[in-house]
Amino acid sequence: MSTVRQSLLRNIVWLLVVAFIIYGVGIKSNVVKAGENDFKYQGGIANFIKQWIVNNWSYYYHINNVDVEIIDFKKSGDKIEGIAKVCVVKVLKAQKVSELPYIKGMLKKVNMSDYDDQLQKEYKINKVLGANSGELTKEKAQRVVKVLDDKYAELKGYIGVPDESYMILKFEAELKGNNIEENTIKLYAEQMNTFVPAEELIPKPPAEYENAGYKEMESKLIEEGTFAVAALYPYYDRLKARDYANTWTSNATTYCPHNIALQDITKWNNAKWPYYDCFCHNDCADYVSQALNAGGIPIDPGKWERLKDSSNNWAWTYVPGLKNYMLNQKGYWKISTWESAAAGGVIVIPDSHVMMIVKNDTVERLFSAHTNDRLKYPYGKNTTWEYYVLWE
Repeated sequence: MSTVRQSLLRNIVWLLVVAFIIYGVGIKSNVVKAGENDFKYQGGIANFIKQWIVNNWSYYYHINNVDVEIIDFKKSGDKIEGIAKVCVVKVLKAQKVSELPYIKGMLKKVNMSDYDDQLQKEYKINKVLGANSGELTKEKAQRVVKVLDDKYAELKGYIGVPDESYMILKFEAELKGNNIEENTIKLYAEQMNTFVPAEELIPKPPAEYENAGYKEMESKLIEEGTFAVAALYPYYDRLKARDYANTWTSNATTYCPHNIALQDITKWNNAKWPYYDCFCHNDCADYVSQALNAGGIPIDPGKWERLKDSSNNWAWTYVPGLKNYMLNQKGYWKISTWESAAAGGVIVIPDSHVMMIVKNDTVERLFSAHTNDRLKYPYGKNTTWEYYVLWE
């Protein structure tokens, strides 16, 4: 081979090598750029969610912190979607219970603007009677006092106290170039085994809460029966049940061995109520029964007793059995509403699921549950769900 031909061949090989290197660097640059864009998109979504929380909850709350973790992200063409786990730490702006619109409505119904739950019972009854100029009987005034005392018992614990709540949000958005078109972002909130428009969780206007409070007090005053009754089960401590429920669950993001339910059994009360395989992705009633028992509902041998009540439709661990036992056999549960059901009450999705209500500050309502494991999770008004309380 001539020297010229050898030189020409070397040049061709060198050009091919250089071209390959340039092409490879180009591919790598595109990969890095795509990765950088993904991080940028996730950051943009996280910031959008934070601002959405601040915009929609700040009327009622001081927002101390919003933490957004993107736990799933996909990009397809000019669209992105994914799942975000959100933790919000906030505190009510109301300085006292009577400033809450819902309580304003309750007080308005009985011609009062404030209420001192620390007074002796007879003083409170006389104040209610005096505010209503003979329109209420003493029996109904007693009813008013009991209803307000119960509300204040929970609500006073939230005044001035920061508390956290959690959400699982699905997001969707469209891209224009390398930027998210903000007006295309859509958020959906997890509500059990489905996602609903996240707008359903946004707090309502004050007038709507005030009207709901007015109607609740109105309904309490027209209920038949003895107004002075203490409770459906007089020794039930609904706030102890709430605290138990919040202690023994989590916002799990890992699935059970059968890949069906999100669970973290390390957060369960295995010392007192050991885990068994039969509870895997099927323990919602067991968890609620534990919380009810922690609140004071006594074990009923053979009737409501963990894994020993098969003759009573497994009342401890099976949703229909639990509901029948508590509602029909013992009369411990009483039907309630989304508006008035509060911490220590329960939510039943007929024949399939049960959850503990752990907060109702009259603005936001939270549940904790198993199957899926959820902690302090907000729920919107759902007409297919049933709400029960264990007090008058």
